[in-house]
Amino acid sequence: MMREFFPVRILQAAGGPAYHRAMKTAFLASLRRDSLWRDLAIAVGAALLAAVLAAQVELHEQIFDATRRFEHLELDEWPSALLVFALCMVVLYARRHAQLRRVLGENRYLVRRLIEVQEEERRRLARELHDELGQTLNAIKLDALSLPGNEAAQRIAAHADQVYAAAGGLVRRLRPTALDELGLRAALEACVDRWRQSHPQLNVQLSMSGELDELGEARSLAIYRIVQEGLTNCVRHAGAGHFYIDLTRDPAPGGGVLLEMRDDGRGLPREALRPRGSGLSGMRERVALLGGRFELLSEPGRGVTIRVEIPVETEER
Repeated sequence: MMREFFPVRILQAAGGPAYHRAMKTAFLASLRRDSLWRDLAIAVGAALLAAVLAAQVELHEQIFDATRRFEHLELDEWPSALLVFALCMVVLYARRHAQLRRVLGENRYLVRRLIEVQEEERRRLARELHDELGQTLNAIKLDALSLPGNEAAQRIAAHADQVYAAAGGLVRRLRPTALDELGLRAALEACVDRWRQSHPQLNVQLSMSGELDELGEARSLAIYRIVQEGLTNCVRHAGAGHFYIDLTRDPAPGGGVLLEMRDDGRGLPREALRPRGSGLSGMRERVALLGGRFELLSEPGRGVTIRVEIPVETEER
């Protein structure tokens, strides 16, 4: 079984190799931060155990007897030097830790800006497609219909309708207007309906519960994009007959959101699990920026399961 689990704070983002290296450094820094208290507990436990064992065997006295003949080397002064060295290492580690946290924050800001710019560009393209291309196609259709009895003109009008419908699909994928106008629940239902129509071979099941229309723009858009990418991956890679989407919000005040997507396909190929493959990096980035958790399970012949947990706070970050 291939399993990827990210208690994510930051993950690899789209961009050049240098940016990926910086993101990897920040991710490793987050792992070190998460394990800080565990490491401290281990160090304290080891120190206490060493003290107990040393007292049992009278370690200091034995060391003194064994090193008496090396008195001219002043070995008894070395512990002070080692203590100073250890303290310096602690200070240096603290400085490095602070530096890594600063880099982590900078990288999170860069990823957030990257996604914001991407969404703004999508919004602009959707608006231009709707306004400019839509008006042009309508003009072509009206001109064609002004020639009654002309079969070529009728075909031109029909083609204009087809292009207009295709452009409408692009506009909806670029910027889900239903999300802005009706909320997340209605937007997901509309998205799933379109996928059912365009891919009738895939049985898509959508289940939603809890209050989902008061999550804020950032969370709603992230969930919508993750579902959209999950459907795309399923069609492109899974070869599945069924795709299940379960979206639930904890009813408790400030309750988080749990999204689970699973299919019954052949599982993701290994190349699709690479940081830049199959849009998985985009999913992880969005989850990371919201302080959530991303989990992916894939087993050959048993499909793919993606679980996303996103906290919901009373105030937007």
